[in-house]
Amino acid sequence: MQADQPSQTALQVAACRAAHLRYDPPPHLLEDRFAERLLGDEAEMLIASYSDDAPWILLENRIFLPFRARYAEEHVADAYANGIRQLVVLGAGLDSFALRRPASLGDLRVYEVDHPATQRWKRRRLAELGDPLPESLAFVECDFETTSLTSALRTTAFRAEEPAVVSWLGVVYYLNEETVRGALRELALLLAPGSSVVLDYQFPMDRLPQRYRDIFERQSAFLRGAGEPQINRYREDELRAEIFAAGFTSAELPERAELERRYFAPLASKIPMAERFGMAIARR
Repeated sequence: MQADQPSQTALQVAACRAAHLRYDPPPHLLEDRFAERLLGDEAEMLIASYSDDAPWILLENRIFLPFRARYAEEHVADAYANGIRQLVVLGAGLDSFALRRPASLGDLRVYEVDHPATQRWKRRRLAELGDPLPESLAFVECDFETTSLTSALRTTAFRAEEPAVVSWLGVVYYLNEETVRGALRELALLLAPGSSVVLDYQFPMDRLPQRYRDIFERQSAFLRGAGEPQINRYREDELRAEIFAAGFTSAELPERAELERRYFAPLASKIPMAERFGMAIARR
């Protein structure tokens, strides 16, 4: 990652959210109208790379990445209805939830945590846009190679004695198993009872259809070239075991069929749900 540039995957995720709105017919999984604006000068090029004639793997991303944000945001809304007023977006990238959340979640405090380079670029971009920022939004710089999340949040108004939701999307597969294990343990110790962590993960290659194996080396080379290789994959039982071993009291890993029925069946888009990703919620 360059010192004055955001994560390349953060840019790509925002481009997928914008491309979903541009190229997929309604109903949409996510109405993120900030994504394109956040991308700045590169917006058109990045969004166009997910157009209808893009490679199938990019089309899958165009539908899955808005879905995982929708899944997490629905969980946040459910938690809010049960009295939770803190959200930590871990590895926030160019996430825009704090800017577009419904008025009904107005007093939810949002702590966006990410690498200093990505955070500073995003804050400069928001300043250029000139939109007022919600007072309940806090930007938290954290280089996880040198600083723990617990230490970073101590510099904010985050109340560790009160429950919170942690949204941890698009991160686990870039970390080795020991780092994920340590992060889960830290979260279980940091978060008050009633808290939860929503995350996504990738399945092992040997359980995926052949089309994923066919492009694996090319995809891996691209990510290595961007300095963000994907190095971690889990079976459902393996991730569930890690969640319980870390100290969480429950682990919800929804079946693919359930997610397809609830989120993808109502869509007019013909792009299928990606088969390489899973979702999970760990509860304290």
